[in-house]
Amino acid sequence: MALSDLSATALLGDFPEAGLIMAPDGDILFANSAALALFELDEKFTKVNITSFLPENERTRLDPLTWMRRWAERPDAPELAHVHLQCRTTSGREIPVRVRVGRIRSGDDIYYVVMLSDVSEALERQYKTRQQHRLAARVLAISADAIITADRSLQVTYANPSAENLFGYPGGTLIGRPLSDLLPPEFRPGHEAHIRNFEKESAPARLMGERSEVSGLTASGEVIPLEAAITKVTLDREIVFSAHLRDLRVRNAQAQQLSRTLAELTTVFDQALQAMALIDTNGKVAQINRAARALLPEGINAVGKDFASLPFWSADPATTRQTLADAMADCQAGNLVRMPASITLPDGETRQLDFSLSPIVDAGTTFAMLAEARTLLGEDTLSSA
Repeated sequence: MALSDLSATALLGDFPEAGLIMAPDGDILFANSAALALFELDEKFTKVNITSFLPENERTRLDPLTWMRRWAERPDAPELAHVHLQCRTTSGREIPVRVRVGRIRSGDDIYYVVMLSDVSEALERQYKTRQQHRLAARVLAISADAIITADRSLQVTYANPSAENLFGYPGGTLIGRPLSDLLPPEFRPGHEAHIRNFEKESAPARLMGERSEVSGLTASGEVIPLEAAITKVTLDREIVFSAHLRDLRVRNAQAQQLSRTLAELTTVFDQALQAMALIDTNGKVAQINRAARALLPEGINAVGKDFASLPFWSADPATTRQTLADAMADCQAGNLVRMPASITLPDGETRQLDFSLSPIVDAGTTFAMLAEARTLLGEDTLSSA
């Protein structure tokens, strides 16, 4: 049989896509097996108009027959790639379908071939993709870190609000600027070389400034310290760089203030006339001040030693160790311990002490203890002995 001898119904019969042959008034004259399955039609259907498969809102929204005739005249219209109809099966289930229409003639008669594709899964994928893009856009927009992307020519293609605020370029004015505008002039040549080396590497990300801070330049000319990470991805064969930047000014100021506070506390601790030692939870000396060191024989380094075993305790070391062990256990439970004690000075003299252990607590947990000693009976402080 020659191809020209095949009828339209024979050609469409086993076609995997749903196909209909429709009269100009919309009556369905033929439906292939895929169309029967799509619309849940019986093989013996008769006198069914295509409009019966459109929900009321679709029939109100458009005249399907007019649109199908237009689509038949312009089967390659670009908008058809994005148009779909909501159809209803005989059981009432609604499905979105993409429609392509062709016109055929048989003598003076005109018929329309309608091809239908169920796009439910495609639309669901598109919906999920859009949701993911919206989520990503929102995450970028509200991120506390400044995020900037640049193309291979190192021109800024995106800057989130945090980046605009950090560098002082509001309202999208960063877009299109050279990335080097955000760097002090002396760092620009080295930065571009750094990026080009990174472009050749296989690693998709690199933490910048691992040994030193990265410097940025604001629109007002202020040089600011930054922590930066850079990533790269390839989209449509074009490489895209993304920089994640964190302003270090607040953190550096806090670190500087903490350093000063620690220096002040260390000075107060070491210069105190009263003998003091900082003890960890294992009973080891973490720090000991000058007044307490003066009570030890010359040349002894107490740091890291067992506090209860230091050589200035009483002539009964076993009893002393047990007493101090019990006191430290009580202190670790969060209690202030105060008790009398005695020590032997390097010259052999024995002194009676008012001894105390204070818990040092963080988040409800004792992580160290402060030992303090005062002489009894109105004597001079131990450091003057």
